[in-house]
Amino acid sequence: MLKPILREDDVQAFVEARYEYHWTPLVGCLVAQLGHIGITQPGYVIGATTGIYYQSPRTSALPADLSAALSALGVAPTIVDRTQPRRLQRLLVRRRIRRELRADRPVTVYGVGVSAFGPTWGLIVGCDDQRSAWRRDGPMTEQVSPWLPESEFSASVRLALIAARWVREPETDALAALASDALAGAVDRVGHDFMDRIGLLDSAIEIEPQQHAHDAQALAASWGEVAAFWREFRHVDYTPVAQQLAITLSRYATLFPYPMGGQPNNPGVRTAAVHILREAVDVLAASH
Repeated sequence: MLKPILREDDVQAFVEARYEYHWTPLVGCLVAQLGHIGITQPGYVIGATTGIYYQSPRTSALPADLSAALSALGVAPTIVDRTQPRRLQRLLVRRRIRRELRADRPVTVYGVGVSAFGPTWGLIVGCDDQRSAWRRDGPMTEQVSPWLPESEFSASVRLALIAARWVREPETDALAALASDALAGAVDRVGHDFMDRIGLLDSAIEIEPQQHAHDAQALAASWGEVAAFWREFRHVDYTPVAQQLAITLSRYATLFPYPMGGQPNNPGVRTAAVHILREAVDVLAASH
């Protein structure tokens, strides 16, 4: 139920939507956002069809095929992603978010969620201009504060958001094709990510245990969900490859438990991790 709107420049609007915890916060946001507007899909479908799972955990870039995948899921999406936005662009975005909230639709926004390693994706579920703040829901927002000051929102160097409205039932037949395209287009990127991890572990660089463990767990969880997708949508090549990668990367993740981090600077642990990641590279190469 929306709260009454005051004046255009003095708005109070709230949406009953809750972020769904996920190792990949953007997926958790989209599961909640789409579910609120009537499109119930598990995270593994959203993550695999959009290609979000194949993004490095160190980047918050939107996958190129996000818009097409959301459309197939029955959504009319509006995606904004600007770095160093101008004042007018910020104003238009604020107005757009208010329109979505008044229509009882949450908005996925980068920087609204909070992690131990910096800003991440979260949901804007309300605004209160009397207190000059946005109501947010996402990773760690209850621990930090469910309110994001307007001044902090306006100071962000990156303005990225996803608005979505329901337009039709999902195009089920298109989901596997989109997921195939997303995976095929990401093979090189994923391979480079694996090799970067190997390079780090093979070097003399000291590794911060907690963030490294978080990245390892997120990587394994992502491929576990990719495997879940391809178990449901059987594919002669991708189903066995995804299952093998999920198993291989789960072994990798067990070396680095979160939040303790394991011992990423122990030579024996690093050697074991490199061996496992090389197995993952070989499995990925078989998908070509």
